[in-house]
Amino acid sequence: MNLIDRFERKLTYLRVSLTDRCNLRCVYCMPPEGVQLLPRDQILRISEYERLLSVFIKAGITKIRLTGGEPLLRRGVTSLVRSLSQHPSLKEIALTTNGIYLKPLVPELIAEGITSVNISLDSLNPHRYAAMTRGGDFYKVWDSIESCLSHGLKVKINVVAMQDLAFAEVDQFISLAMNNPIEIRFLEFMPLCGSASQSESGINFRLLKEKILANYPLVPVLKQNGDVASSYVLAAGKGRIGFIDSLSEPFCGDCNRLRLSSTGQLRLCLFSHAEVDLRTPLRAGATDADLLQIIQEGAFNKPKGHEEIRRFVINEDLPPIRSIGG
Repeated sequence: MNLIDRFERKLTYLRVSLTDRCNLRCVYCMPPEGVQLLPRDQILRISEYERLLSVFIKAGITKIRLTGGEPLLRRGVTSLVRSLSQHPSLKEIALTTNGIYLKPLVPELIAEGITSVNISLDSLNPHRYAAMTRGGDFYKVWDSIESCLSHGLKVKINVVAMQDLAFAEVDQFISLAMNNPIEIRFLEFMPLCGSASQSESGINFRLLKEKILANYPLVPVLKQNGDVASSYVLAAGKGRIGFIDSLSEPFCGDCNRLRLSSTGQLRLCLFSHAEVDLRTPLRAGATDADLLQIIQEGAFNKPKGHEEIRRFVINEDLPPIRSIGG
């Protein structure tokens, strides 16, 4: 069975937000005072995630990424991974985390079935990192990265390219990929977090990309269907460099993803408010067949692409990515 939208895109990748809560206050994501958190009774229970995700897998989802907020704040995350690993048709179970709480969980997550981890680390300078995250401990994240590598776990590091990202620090990131089997991915800043985004702005991403390509021996990697990053192998190194320029070079034509919010809403596109409520029918006793039909009908109506970006930016009517998995 496959999930197909009206533009004949095959949808095989589901990003799952486990919580809207986070232990950091990153400058591009959240105001310093934090945000109004959702009532706990609106958040899906782990058993409800297990039920819904089993239906998504039956519908043709082959990759699931657990995210947040910070997913490792959620009790039961390892048991959810264990449940997902029981589905033979699910090829990838990935995790996106800020890494603060990751290190002690690495062996258990691997044992339960995690296949890769993306770690958010916007600076290799401990002082700049602390300022960007408003108090994050760089060394805890670094220890988590080292633990993942020592256990042979596939690691990508996500770097949001903010305006104060110096090329000297870019060089440090590339050296990290040169010496380790890591993909460093530079992410274009996206103004998707309401008031927190207004005081921060991203670097000219196109110029950053051009400068990196001109200064380092990089070999392009052929994109697979659904890949969002333009990736390059370091010709003389162990790792890769990737670029995700979601605004200046959108990848909508090949988009294969859906999102499940922490409140049980099927989000069809990051840049659209279009949602399909799954929590209400789930809690009202819907059968798996009922849920499958709702998911199929919702997926069919996935928007074509970024038609609504300009409206969001102009009207400041921005979706809260903390609860929909970014």
